Amino acid sequence: MKEPFFRKRKAKWGMIVVVFLLSVTGFCYYLTLDSFPEPGKTGLPGKPDSAADNPTSYDKQLQKPGKPTHGTSQEQPGSSVEDRLVNELKEFYGKTISEKSTQVALLKVKKFVMRLYPEDGEIRFYNILKRAFPDLADEIMKVLEKLEQYQRWMEENADALSRMNSVEKQGLLWEKRKEFFGDDASEIWSEEVLAYEKRKQNVRDALDFLDKADDVPIHEKLDLYQTSIQEAYQNSPEAYILQNKDMLAKVFFGIDSVQNELKSLSPEQRRVEINRIRREMGFSQEQIEKMEQRDEYQECRWAEGLTYMEEREQATQELEGEALKTRLKELREKHFKHEAKTIELEEKDNFFRFNRPRVYGRN
Repeated sequence: MKEPFFRKRKAKWGMIVVVFLLSVTGFCYYLTLDSFPEPGKTGLPGKPDSAADNPTSYDKQLQKPGKPTHGTSQEQPGSSVEDRLVNELKEFYGKTISEKSTQVALLKVKKFVMRLYPEDGEIRFYNILKRAFPDLADEIMKVLEKLEQYQRWMEENADALSRMNSVEKQGLLWEKRKEFFGDDASEIWSEEVLAYEKRKQNVRDALDFLDKADDVPIHEKLDLYQTSIQEAYQNSPEAYILQNKDMLAKVFFGIDSVQNELKSLSPEQRRVEINRIRREMGFSQEQIEKMEQRDEYQECRWAEGLTYMEEREQATQELEGEALKTRLKELREKHFKHEAKTIELEEKDNFFRFNRPRVYGRN
């Protein structure tokens, strides 16, 4: 009676060992996937919702790897990690595998296979691709090789990149991406491109709203504008925009509803309001005083220019030929003195600077 009892105990412990090994294999598999770099952190583009970016999409109950199957007809579905990967690659990537942005996402799968099989991981990964996507396997391998070269370049130049500002860094990264991938770079880093376009669109939407917001007080317009800009560009590659107060002020003063309100104010009220806006946008008192002096100069220029345009219009209605030319020359010299020649050249090109819209806070 003892022999069957011991046999049962041995069988029980054997099952426990098998379960333990399977659990360890699955856990290591999860950790391996979890250690892959996320898109944007090391230059690896990819699809955030794709299977390669989501470790939980891989079954932790994968069987312990055995001998390489190399795609032989004797293998049974689900009999190895490679079989499971082939099935999952088809399922998760099959519909879009012809897109470069999908192909580069397979780098995580390649790294996983190479960690799982240190001796011949690249060959195994290629065999997996050949089984999953026979017509595209060679193309995918070339794309991934370029991506790995790009990542090595980033690692080798990490210190230099860290010392660059956002504009320089993004410019250099896109230059290298184009160098490695040509026109495919925009597709491969499509999430980055789309995110950039979305940021621009969000700002455009906010400006469109503010353009028509005549019933919103100007101080609320400024709050909405600054909030929209902050949300769009904070912690983005274009964050440097937030530091460019001159440009941000020009955009705000160019909003139609802002100009409508400023035009409705008296000159003194307008001066106070423009200074308040500049102060809230981060300009120092010294800067505000210098810009106020410029505004006063512009005000005088516009008053002189509009008077000139009225007198010019009257002259064109009363005179013609040489008499008109002489009168216009006199008017230009009267109102613009040493700039008279510049005004004459502009008018020959049919450009009249004082027919442009007056934008308070800008010109």
